[in-house]
Amino acid sequence: MTSAEILDACRSAIAEWRRLDMPESLNKRALAEMLLISERSLTDWQSKGMPVAHSAGRGASNEYRPIDVIEWMLRRAALEARESAKDRLDRLRGDQIEREILKEDGVLVLPDDLDAEYGAMVEAARAELLFNAPDALAAELSTILGVEVDVSVIRRHIEDALNTLSHYDPGDDDADAPADAEGQAEAECEGLDS
Repeated sequence: MTSAEILDACRSAIAEWRRLDMPESLNKRALAEMLLISERSLTDWQSKGMPVAHSAGRGASNEYRPIDVIEWMLRRAALEARESAKDRLDRLRGDQIEREILKEDGVLVLPDDLDAEYGAMVEAARAELLFNAPDALAAELSTILGVEVDVSVIRRHIEDALNTLSHYDPGDDDADAPADAEGQAEAECEGLDS
């Protein structure tokens, strides 16, 4: 509930108070009973700026307008709810310490750490595809097909695929590229069969 909504609810309560023909102002005892606080708290609040409708002087009872008192309480609560610069700094330091603990425990992974690990993984996959996979695939295909398979053909396709991946843009919708690559691969495979 926002401060404005709370203030509206308090005003509605005061309107209901008036509808029931309750007095426009209250003495300290009646106000304390209405707010469910002690008279001593009201005295303390009065020294902090709580509005007094009629100051009766020493020994007599002051009068308070409940709506004015409630509005003052809400303004005061809103001001106290604001974060001071020191409180904000303390909160930020606490957040930083919490992140460091989570990182040490392996619960939190920072984007920079992911970039480094992802880069190492991509480099390892690239090395495997460029250096080990073509020779192994050519040897296996040569055995299956019974003809010598040129490893450079496999290596060229892998290099083309890696080059395409290195220039990948998720915003590109180039539907013709896979069909062209597929057609080229089929033509080269037909050349292997002859």
